Amino acid sequence: MSKRRVAALLLAAVLTLSAAASALAGTPANPGTPAGAGLVDITAVAPDIKLDIRYATPDNFSHVVVYPAPRCFLRADVAKRLATVQADLKAQGLGLKVYDCYRPFAIQKKFWALVPNEDWVAKPVEKDGKPVSGSKHNRGAAVDLTLIDAAGNELPMPSGFDDFTEKARRDYTGGDAAARANSKRLEAAMAKAGFDPLPTEWWHFDGPGWQGYELLDVPIN
Repeated sequence: MSKRRVAALLLAAVLTLSAAASALAGTPANPGTPAGAGLVDITAVAPDIKLDIRYATPDNFSHVVVYPAPRCFLRADVAKRLATVQADLKAQGLGLKVYDCYRPFAIQKKFWALVPNEDWVAKPVEKDGKPVSGSKHNRGAAVDLTLIDAAGNELPMPSGFDDFTEKARRDYTGGDAAARANSKRLEAAMAKAGFDPLPTEWWHFDGPGWQGYELLDVPIN
């Protein structure tokens, strides 16, 4: 074997080991993409979860399409926990339908301009052009969802999604008792997997350790 051939093989081996080391260290190949930023497509780990990404349609409180694609990205641990919830519910003849997952910081700013009320929308704050405070959705650590039956029909809930009234609160005592019971059933299923319910929105749940995830402004595609 020629010296040139040996040198080429050694260089290839070094490059391979370097790439493997970067992968093990968690170095993203392209931080400008959801996958590169550490986000996982929920359909890759729980393909039977139904998606109804409202902000990819005009059927939301803004009445305009704000997401370019109906995708659900979450941090790997959050996605894994959600898959566990889905599996548990499926054994009971139920399932999950997801309304919202990761949300780019730029879209958070649009929402705040529409509803500048911290009871309903987390205030986006920047310093030196970088996000320093915002929604847990911007971290890929929050999910909005509801319960469905085996046929894919939504179970009644105390309010609709993104209802900015007291009906959306977890301590709401009015309305239909069966709807409140469904809300509690969803809350119990999510809490079992470690999710933390948001008091003001029956549909919103935060993954444990959300504080450790950075705010992201990676576009959805």
